[in-house]
Amino acid sequence: MRIFPTRHARGRQTLATCIDDDGCAVALVDHAAPGGAALSQLEFLAGDPSRSAALLARWVRERRLGHVGCVSLVAAADYSLVLVDTPEVPPAELRAAMRWRVKELIDFHIDDAVIDVFDVPTDDGRAARRMYAVAARSERVQRVAGIAKAAGLALEVVDIPEFALRNLAVRLPEDDAGAALLHFDAHHGLMTVTRRGALYFSRRLDCGRERLQQAGPALTPALEGTLDALTIEIQRSLDFYERHFAQPSIGGIVLAGLPQPVAGLAEYLQAQLGIPTRWLDLASLYPATAALAPATLARCVLAIGAALREGVKAA
Repeated sequence: MRIFPTRHARGRQTLATCIDDDGCAVALVDHAAPGGAALSQLEFLAGDPSRSAALLARWVRERRLGHVGCVSLVAAADYSLVLVDTPEVPPAELRAAMRWRVKELIDFHIDDAVIDVFDVPTDDGRAARRMYAVAARSERVQRVAGIAKAAGLALEVVDIPEFALRNLAVRLPEDDAGAALLHFDAHHGLMTVTRRGALYFSRRLDCGRERLQQAGPALTPALEGTLDALTIEIQRSLDFYERHFAQPSIGGIVLAGLPQPVAGLAEYLQAQLGIPTRWLDLASLYPATAALAPATLARCVLAIGAALREGVKAA
């Protein structure tokens, strides 16, 4: 699987960038560190998105990281992820054939799209009957790439948030039986379902951190309507995962992306869904993060996941 590569990828360190409405998250992972991948740099560069290239350029220059291979994430609003039947064509013709499959399934013109694909996992080793197509607005991918290059970064891949979450989920104990990882940004959520390192399913949720935290740090009756709707979305997603991919029930749900966890939220979802639910504990994966502010960690979850992508080379 390659999602919008710009170069051949191979190396020991990966720098990731993730731009949102308030700034840019950056994370650096050393894949050759003793004991496994180690997080060596993490920061949220607050500022207007129009200044992202300048903020990144200064950050990269001060740390002399221009030679390190980079992964940049495209925003969720800038692409569509669709599940389609696998075209019966030679591998070399797959992406061209996929353009015809997805043209009626996206909300922008196919001529303005860049397409990539990845397989749906199969337990029996047979060729997948279905696959996912990622259709991104070409100018949005080019903009993300342009910001990274203007900052002096050795950009290798423009990736999607689903794979950033997959890279985190594979390191969780729940992943062996199946893990649902829910990440909340300001206005929306993103749910992925993975099992044994494979991404099976994703869904965008109509619930973000502002909505979850509007009533303060505690679970209140005013928030229960929002949580009931969220519970229904999660349950429908898990039903689809089990039915369409012939998979057993997942092992757990993990929540991420809130600067301060809403007290009682994990317990509420666990009671409603009957599935063990907890908050992502980055400090247990990367002890160095224990000293960082919760707000910084919440804004950098996707960047950390993107930096965990292996195989990005130095320039």
